[in-house]
Formats: sequence, C-alpha cells, structure tokens
Amino acid sequence: MTRIFVSAFALLGLMATPALAGHCPQDAAAIEHALDTMTISDEDRAEISALKEEGMALHEAGDHAGSEAMLADAMRRLLTYDAEA
Repeated sequence: MTRIFVSAFALLGLMATPALAGHCPQDAAAIEHALDTMTISDEDRAEISALKEEGMALHEAGDHAGSEAMLADAMRRLLTYDAEA
C-alpha cells in the first residue's frame, strides 16, 4: 500500500513539473513590459535585463528553480525601484 502511495505521489510530481515550469516565459514578458513602460536608469535597466536573460537561459537549460529565482530577483528589483520613485 505504501509503495503504491509513494509511486502515485512521484508520478503526480513528474506530471506537475512541466506545468509549473511554464510560467518563466510569462514572468520574462512581464519584466520586459515593465522595462518598456517604466522610467528607469540605464544602469538599472541593464542589470534587470541581464537578470531576465540569465533567468530565461536557465529556463531553456532546464534549471527551472534557478530560472524562477533569477526572474523573481529581477521582478523584486523592479518593484523596489518603483517604490523608491
């Protein structure tokens, strides 16, 4: 019984992984939209854009946790920048 439960849980996790990894492109698009519409210094724009690009490179390489961390850092910097303005 325990083996069936563990197998089912593992299968469910494997099925959910691609669905969870799919939001990286949407995050990158949101970052790009914010960069296009916000008044932001060139230095900050370059730094945030580099984080976005690195996050998408990690996504393409299959490192979705790393990608999400990079993209979250970029979004956090945008939110902080907006709050300071």
